Amino acid sequence: MPKKMDLHTLIRMRKWEVEEKQRALGALLRDEEKILDFQRALEAELEQEKATASKAPGDQRFTLEPYIQRCKQRRENIAAALMLIRIKINEARDHLAEAYRRLKTFEITQDQRDAAEAAEENRLEQIGLDAIGIELHRRKAPAVS
Repeated sequence: MPKKMDLHTLIRMRKWEVEEKQRALGALLRDEEKILDFQRALEAELEQEKATASKAPGDQRFTLEPYIQRCKQRRENIAAALMLIRIKINEARDHLAEAYRRLKTFEITQDQRDAAEAAEENRLEQIGLDAIGIELHRRKAPAVS
């Protein structure tokens, strides 16, 4: 019986593909964390500036409003960047799930092939052992004339 194609090479390729997708997702998650850190830093800076401005004399507070407007614009930019990175993260998760599904398909198919091959080997071995047993039994039995 001809041996069916071995899928181990394809499985290795699919595992590599899954690992690449995991690395890409990890990079996007790190980027998201950087954006969130930047957002937190901006909020802390704004609070610090407001506290400093509240202690300043009235004639020096006029710079706070333009600063707050710039911070508002930066918040909007950060929110847009965060939304974009989260869209990319969702897409990367979908790609990773698809790559993993393809990997599992090959792994299951290979496991089934391995099990069928082992069953066939066991069947052939049993046939051989049965033939030996029959032959031994035949030799032990008295010849009937």
